[in-house]
Amino acid sequence: MTKNRITINTIASILVVSILVLANSKLVQAEKMETVEILNLTVEPASINVGDTFSINGLIMNNSNNTVSVHNGCAGPFSVTFDDHASVTMEKVCNWMPIQIILKPGDSREVTTSLGSNLAYNADSSGIVNGNVTVSYDVINELNSDLSNMDNTISKSISFTINDKNNQANGEHTTILSPLKQFKSGINAKNIQCNEGLELVIKTHNSSPACVKPTTVEKLVSLGWIKSPESNVSEEESSTKDITLKDSGKSITFKTGQSFLLKLGEDFDWNVQVDNQDVVSRALNIMVIRGAQGVYEAHGHATLTAVGDPPCLHSDPPCKIHSTIFTLDIEVT
Repeated sequence: MTKNRITINTIASILVVSILVLANSKLVQAEKMETVEILNLTVEPASINVGDTFSINGLIMNNSNNTVSVHNGCAGPFSVTFDDHASVTMEKVCNWMPIQIILKPGDSREVTTSLGSNLAYNADSSGIVNGNVTVSYDVINELNSDLSNMDNTISKSISFTINDKNNQANGEHTTILSPLKQFKSGINAKNIQCNEGLELVIKTHNSSPACVKPTTVEKLVSLGWIKSPESNVSEEESSTKDITLKDSGKSITFKTGQSFLLKLGEDFDWNVQVDNQDVVSRALNIMVIRGAQGVYEAHGHATLTAVGDPPCLHSDPPCKIHSTIFTLDIEVT
């Protein structure tokens, strides 16, 4: 009887030790796992008046050693609450499939609440607004699903001011466009204007500009997301190239993500087609000068074709002037 009791106690002790070891291994794994971060939160436009709608932009960074799946529903990946002066309302019915956001270790993604969201952020009254931005995500361990960590959240605060436009003094306020809109309009990346309190930086992967808080510059450089402020950006990399009728039939090489302005003139009515719009596509919501057919972004090889009809071809009776064809072979390095 005594021998059986010793055996039972021994087995029980082994089970307890095994459970403690397993729990400790998971605890160590959790302690080693760094968190997902929300960086560089800003509002757009930078100057918000009562009655305006606005968006919140930021960067989601995966600092863990595992793949992260960010929850992205109809409201977008950001969940935002405000203490006063601003409200969140439903802007439209959700009838689209949100794009899944998967971040590999070390990856980051720029996010704005104005894209892929059915919500509107409204400036209701003047004053200082304190907001809280939350991101939900799953940490996926591809080697051991037992170590995956689901339904995590991380939050970051943001503070900004809503102005009473009726009490603004000294005339009109000049709104600075976002860095991307300035860049796509043809402004050299080194000449982009940032709002007060933000610093101009150049992204590493496509040499496009961004405006960030000075306190985040050193961290973004160390993560390889932006170039060092001391590094030089070539004129070719930092500008939007003009493509004109003189380039018809040519093969043009661009950097990945570089944009170009298609400027074929206004003597013809142009119909522009790209054989692979997944790699070369027109940038939306960008105003261009007269005689231009849009700003395009290049990410891979494609052929752009434009057919220009003389305006008189559509008159009654139509003229006998022939249409013209423009072709451009696009290579990306």
